[in-house]
Amino acid sequence: MSAQRQKKKATFTLDEAVLDDAKAIVRHTNYRSLNAFVEMAIVKLIEHHRKEELKRQLATASNDPLFLADIAEVQRDFQDADWDALGEDS
Repeated sequence: MSAQRQKKKATFTLDEAVLDDAKAIVRHTNYRSLNAFVEMAIVKLIEHHRKEELKRQLATASNDPLFLADIAEVQRDFQDADWDALGEDS
């Protein structure tokens, strides 16, 4: 069982139409509350930004000669293990 995270109250000002749309979605779906809906929206946006940052970092690394050399070395190191594993499945 995971430990319950502590909640902290926050106040936001939202465009009225956005708030009305959010309330309508909560009324017609299985979200527990408007708070739960807003928290989920924020979590999803945070996840999106983290994925975009990871993509940016990988794009930068893909041009880094030292990173590319490390990847090539790892591929060489595991090449035999990959072939061995394929042989065991046959």
